[in-house]
Amino acid sequence: MNRNGNGLQGFALNDLWRARTALFLTCLPWLALLVWLASVSWFLTDDAFISFRYVRNLLEGHGLVFNPGERVEGYSNFLWVLELAALWRVLGVAPEDAAPWLSVACTAGTVGAMLWWITRLPSLRNRGLVGWMALGLVCSSATFAVWTSGGGLETRQFTFFVVLAVVCLSLYRDSRRGLLAASLSLTAAALTRPEGPLLAALCLGWFVIQRMADTGRLNPDWRRLTYLAAPFVVLVGAHFLWRYSYYGEWLPNTYYAKHVRPWYESGFRYLGAAALETGLYLLIPLAAVAMRNRWRASQDGIWALVLLLVGVHMAYVMRIGGDHFEYRPLDFYWPLLAVPASMGIVYLASRIATRRWLRRFPPGLAVGARTCAIALFVPVLFYTSAIQGALLFEGAAIRERIKMLHIELDDGNAAWLLAAPGMPMLVAASNDLRHQTSRQFVASPFAEHREFANQQLRRWKPYENIENGVIPDDALMVDGSVGIRFYYLPDLKVIDSFGLTDATVARNPVETPNHQRVIAHDRQPPPGYLEERGVNFTIRPPAIGKFPTFGRAEYAVKVGPDLWMPFDSPDQQWVFDRFAGRDLWVVDLDYWTELLGDHQPAIRSDWEVYLVGNSLIYKKEQCNPEDAEPTFFLHLYPVDVNNLPSRRRQAGFFNKDFAFRDQRIPIKGEVCIARRELLDYGIATIHTGQYISGQGPVWKGEIHLVE
Repeated sequence: MNRNGNGLQGFALNDLWRARTALFLTCLPWLALLVWLASVSWFLTDDAFISFRYVRNLLEGHGLVFNPGERVEGYSNFLWVLELAALWRVLGVAPEDAAPWLSVACTAGTVGAMLWWITRLPSLRNRGLVGWMALGLVCSSATFAVWTSGGGLETRQFTFFVVLAVVCLSLYRDSRRGLLAASLSLTAAALTRPEGPLLAALCLGWFVIQRMADTGRLNPDWRRLTYLAAPFVVLVGAHFLWRYSYYGEWLPNTYYAKHVRPWYESGFRYLGAAALETGLYLLIPLAAVAMRNRWRASQDGIWALVLLLVGVHMAYVMRIGGDHFEYRPLDFYWPLLAVPASMGIVYLASRIATRRWLRRFPPGLAVGARTCAIALFVPVLFYTSAIQGALLFEGAAIRERIKMLHIELDDGNAAWLLAAPGMPMLVAASNDLRHQTSRQFVASPFAEHREFANQQLRRWKPYENIENGVIPDDALMVDGSVGIRFYYLPDLKVIDSFGLTDATVARNPVETPNHQRVIAHDRQPPPGYLEERGVNFTIRPPAIGKFPTFGRAEYAVKVGPDLWMPFDSPDQQWVFDRFAGRDLWVVDLDYWTELLGDHQPAIRSDWEVYLVGNSLIYKKEQCNPEDAEPTFFLHLYPVDVNNLPSRRRQAGFFNKDFAFRDQRIPIKGEVCIARRELLDYGIATIHTGQYISGQGPVWKGEIHLVE
């Protein structure tokens, strides 16, 4: 081993095996931290099931389509879809089970590539300390942990291929095999995410300039450039040609659905929140210090490539307005920036350790470069991980469906955080930016996607047991959430009202000004389009038992052993024709009379209130529209108040007030019927009735389930 002039200890190249072993052992606690954070933030997202439906249709012989017979590229992760299809076909592992673990494998590959990079990078001094700090910055990142399971999306696979390409360009750009590996990695990234070609172009441009610096000649090294560019151009070009021949478009349909116009103000808020929460305001300057130092020492511009990729990609993200998911497109930033940022810390520490004023300390109190590096690293680690860590655990504790979730950090849930110098200002700015983005569905926290997906799975997964051939071939539905429910209903054709899987909706002009937009939810069907397509079917979540619908829909048909499918349709004759010979219920007054015939009202007042299963049924004889006009209040007091969401605990009950006009049960003759589902956890008391705002209750009653 040798010792440099700054007192920092480095590893010689012939000690690589010892360096790798030591680095791995010292990084084990960091890896354990990442595993823990990833387990806390494990989730699936509804959007992933759009790709899963493409996988199902591909394996069932319909091709890469969402609706059989309609060639629309409603996905932007071609390679991910093919991989999931292969895993399902070869191993029998369904996409919803395979995708998170494939993402975990890509996480392991990303961390492994980082470790290989650190142990192989030439002229890296104090290699073990740099590696330890770099792994610490990545593994303590809550944002990086969130995308370890990836929600079933391709995010971490894209990160892995980008990092692998940069590592190959860093270490093996003089090798033909290294350049081929970098080219194939960039190809895989381009086939995984649509911004892959942009990053590949930046890598090619950087390589040309770096080779000129390496050789001292102004002419590009065409032979080596061919090794890097040719495989990418051939394979990605082949995919573009295939897309055009198969779908009739050069770009995926998702581009037309999501890209309305530049949205810089939203992108600025998105990146601003990301910078404050993940410490980009520290990582990028530290990486710039490392870039300057390495270029001056060896004319190696690898950190310039990292900053080029991050900087240009940030400009791209700002232009498109950010993303619906929290910092998903930024995922590859952290492993790329961690190494140069750590080197920047080491360099600054070496400069501090050689300052004259430090030499005045007695020999026993002298401060070495390694000590200075650790002293600098600790606050950097805190300020890059603390806010996002607090947000992760606040989100992980949420167990309810919240639309436009905005997590506020304050003295009540993050007093420890606000005690740090400067943190009150950073947290206040972060809170404000996230509040603004949440109103436009930008940077939605993983907890919101997790809870929505869990809700959808509970409601719709029982349809995986539906009998074949139940849904008519000419049934057509429209919906704005086309993930989980239609993955488990693969025979039902659907129009995506936001256009992801529908070419006509995706190209319908959007007149909404940017300040009123909702990201990825701007497109709407053009006037008359749904009628022209013949939308005739609206399905509801399945039900178990003799009385399957409890007012969910006008019709219900038996689709499996004790499994019923409620649905609506404007054409009753079509319903009778298509479901002839099946056990079909028509929800009318006779239905409700039979349902409630064996039950006694739990409340007798202006309305009779029945407790049937996990539902309250409201019934009124001799009903007129005025009787249904006042708002119904429904307050559910749980057995354990801790089951309530945090914002409800002070009140002590869950509020499920509703308006009769929002119920899907029409007035039949002179009888009014309304239904309201209860909660899954134990309920002690139910308070319900009707009230008129400003005048008080019209009637009220109580049901005591637990004394």
